[in-house]
Amino acid sequence: MKRILFMALNSSWSQSNLALYYLREVIRDLDYETVMAAFTLKEPLHQIMEEVYHLQPDIICFSAYIWNRTCLQELQVELAKIMPQTRFVVGGPESGAFLPDHRVYVISGPGERSFYELAKSGFTSVPKPGANFPLSEILFPYRQEDEVDLAGHLIYYECFRGCPYGCIYCLSARDCRREARFDLSQEEDFKRLYSELRVLASLKPRTLKFIDRSFNTQKQLAKEIWRFAIENDLDFDLHFEIYPDLIEDKDIELLSKAPAGRIRFEVGIQSTNDEVLERCGRVSDWQKSRKVLIALKQRTEIRLHTDLLVGLPGEDFASVIRSLNELCACDPAAVQLGILKILPDTPMLDIATKRGYLWMNNPPYQVLQTDVLSFAELCLLQDYAHLLSLYWNKEEYPDTWHSLLQLYPADRILEALLSIHRRDSIPLHSVSRQKRAMIMTELCSALELPQKRIL
Repeated sequence: MKRILFMALNSSWSQSNLALYYLREVIRDLDYETVMAAFTLKEPLHQIMEEVYHLQPDIICFSAYIWNRTCLQELQVELAKIMPQTRFVVGGPESGAFLPDHRVYVISGPGERSFYELAKSGFTSVPKPGANFPLSEILFPYRQEDEVDLAGHLIYYECFRGCPYGCIYCLSARDCRREARFDLSQEEDFKRLYSELRVLASLKPRTLKFIDRSFNTQKQLAKEIWRFAIENDLDFDLHFEIYPDLIEDKDIELLSKAPAGRIRFEVGIQSTNDEVLERCGRVSDWQKSRKVLIALKQRTEIRLHTDLLVGLPGEDFASVIRSLNELCACDPAAVQLGILKILPDTPMLDIATKRGYLWMNNPPYQVLQTDVLSFAELCLLQDYAHLLSLYWNKEEYPDTWHSLLQLYPADRILEALLSIHRRDSIPLHSVSRQKRAMIMTELCSALELPQKRIL
């Protein structure tokens, strides 16, 4: 019996790889022995090779993403030297960077059916890309025995494939699928949903993260899962990426019952400039989103992680700063100021080329310059992003930030923070908590925040 190793190379120890668990279940009735193994990018290459070698797999399966592709390429080449009989199967968004040959099979696009056909053939040839299994027919990816590997980790789960929105920078922009895992009008599916949620809870995750692009587009499903999170005594949190414009008052009323820390929302604002959003194919109304953010902040204990995206077509420095100031004024728990990545197979690639963008040739494909943003401006905004991660997103000084924002816009506060760091040559990462406290005290003094409102 041939042994298949599903090998995840994650960015951190807390992550897991949903795709590989799907593939394992897809071939569960075929005559193979399957082994799961997870490593991180921080582990020495030779150490990973040694552990893989001792497992003696006949086939090794990788899932390639922008954060692990270059390391996976190096690992595959070196493993091929010491394991000359082993074959490799590579899928995922970055699989196109691998060169297929008689030992390396590359699967592009949705992979479950292609992998099943490949395994059924005895790993002799990769079938041409075709129709995949519908999400509703793909087996639940986890087994109870997976608790050994998954307890205390992020566990990923999906209820929908595709996205009704066509944001030009997103991998889903050209994904025409509209596949729901459940049809809640069917009693059988309703029961299956709750059965799967109970199994997920029994795996004891650190966080249960729903990977649906815009989770609350399925309104009934969203409410059922939120009720599950609210009504059950869970010792982990649930993470959802939501579309703010779709949140209604009755949703906020339901979410107001959630215990503190139980539910986290990731809210992709990207920009508060409606013209920029329209140019990106993102149908959103900032004023409506703003009201939703404020209502969630004031009426619920939901943790709000919000995102802005720097480098969108036609958005200059002044517009980015305005977006930053307006979003920070809503006082979310976290503000991520991300730099746009020009992902292959997205409409943004053609747009960036036509507009004369500069970006990195290799992952993460980060923008270096746009037609209206210079490299120097992008560097400054990235410095602000690091400062937000250090001083805002850790949620150590929420009251101080709130007080400061009553006096100054967010960019003025970040400018003052950056000035302290530059004056004393303090890096924008790996700053101790004690040092951060000293810097915040100095910041408040520099900005003349009344003593009683500091920290």
